[in-house]
Amino acid sequence: MNYPLNETYATLIPALLMGNVVLMKIPTIGGLVHLLTMEAFQKALPPGAMNFVSGRGRDTMPILMETGKIDSLAFIGGSSAADELIRQHPHPHRLKVFLQLEAKNMGIFLPDLFQ
Repeated sequence: MNYPLNETYATLIPALLMGNVVLMKIPTIGGLVHLLTMEAFQKALPPGAMNFVSGRGRDTMPILMETGKIDSLAFIGGSSAADELIRQHPHPHRLKVFLQLEAKNMGIFLPDLFQ
């Protein structure tokens, strides 16, 4: 299984189970599986519980963050991008942030790798 995909749903599903409204920005690369999953969630959940947007994060996320309507941000990606998103929120001190930085580029190197 694709690790970032697993991490996405490990964050998303508990949020839904706790009764939160969820908005997911679907990745631009490999987003078809997310799109199909989001559509399945939307059919199974009450209207408005599961929402998604698509497009480049640099284009879509600033608009969403600047509204101040985002209470919690779960983010998989680079630390500089996460910092920028947090700065764009009008009340960053109130924003709950769950970061899994650089999770897309994880690697485990064992001592015998180059032997």
